[in-house]
Amino acid sequence: MNRHLRVIIILTSVILTCLACEGSDPDPQRVESQEPITSGNSVDPQPKGKRILELDVNTPEDGNYDRAAEQARELGAESIRLSVYWDELETAPGVYQPDPNWLAIANQYYSAEGFSMSLVVSVLDTTEVRVPEDLAGKSFSDPEMISRFQGILEYIHTQLPDVQLISLAIGNEIDSVLGDDLQAWREYKTFYESSAAHARSLWPGLPVSTKVTFEGLTGPLAGTAALMYSSSEVVMTTYYPLEGDFSVRDPAVIQEDFQTLADLFPDKKIHITEIGYPSSPANGSSQAKQAQFIQEMFHAWDQHAERIPLLSYSWLTDLPESSVNELETYYGLRDESFGEFLRTLGLRTCSGAGENKLGFEAFLQEARSRGW
Repeated sequence: MNRHLRVIIILTSVILTCLACEGSDPDPQRVESQEPITSGNSVDPQPKGKRILELDVNTPEDGNYDRAAEQARELGAESIRLSVYWDELETAPGVYQPDPNWLAIANQYYSAEGFSMSLVVSVLDTTEVRVPEDLAGKSFSDPEMISRFQGILEYIHTQLPDVQLISLAIGNEIDSVLGDDLQAWREYKTFYESSAAHARSLWPGLPVSTKVTFEGLTGPLAGTAALMYSSSEVVMTTYYPLEGDFSVRDPAVIQEDFQTLADLFPDKKIHITEIGYPSSPANGSSQAKQAQFIQEMFHAWDQHAERIPLLSYSWLTDLPESSVNELETYYGLRDESFGEFLRTLGLRTCSGAGENKLGFEAFLQEARSRGW
């Protein structure tokens, strides 16, 4: 669930074109009581240790990305997530002229601001295959496909000389594209393993993996999905506890779900590369329920601190309707509950001047109590 490059990652107005939030009716969630959040489960929070707390810092309501970066820092974020797309990087066979060059921009901005960065190269992206036009329809195990992607990795390496990378994902929510096509899984595994080996030669010691949804890791094709990580030291997954109609599950379910992940991969580290919980009543949620989820999230993370070195929250600010519409078009799904899920994942509102939601205060309290 990650169309973040054009829609979400907008850096400063000096070096980028900012997307300010559109005017809209007041957010009905604002009528909720802004009572202080008390920590329920985290009565004995564990020190952060070597864990990395990451945020997806998206466009703030006033278009001021510098201010958003400071809010992320206030919340304890040490790293920012960036997604790029193969077909936008390679504009012709062997030609790399992305416009804008988000990699170079991120390298300059995040290194100057003291943030690390996790990078997602979206070859498969939830519902879409993001390969150059001349490669469309080719098997992922085709030697040309593999060779061309190695060229992409080498180009990316040249664009990030300064920022500290903490992880690299080759493909985002790949199970949603591969579906139940076992041959497609095998072909992508060949592509991924060759690509990951090349990436590790460029960035020695960097955790390199691919992203499968939590549902993909625990559903009918769990065994097939697990094989994707047979040569990887890290499992990467996205986690949004929702029912099929986009209504939220109980916040406490994360305790069992994190344990499930730990049991499935007892010998590997696990990166929670996206995690979030909407606050919209259309999803059966609220600001208070989102705040409760955040408390449960930190508590569950404490229980698996050694196994889960990175957690990346989606995202800082709610989305404007224009971004929701673009995402709905991208995913091919127009549904109120889906749209509200996307719109209200943020820790801050995106109407008027923008306000901290209860989840922001919960996040701040839980992070600080652990030393972030």
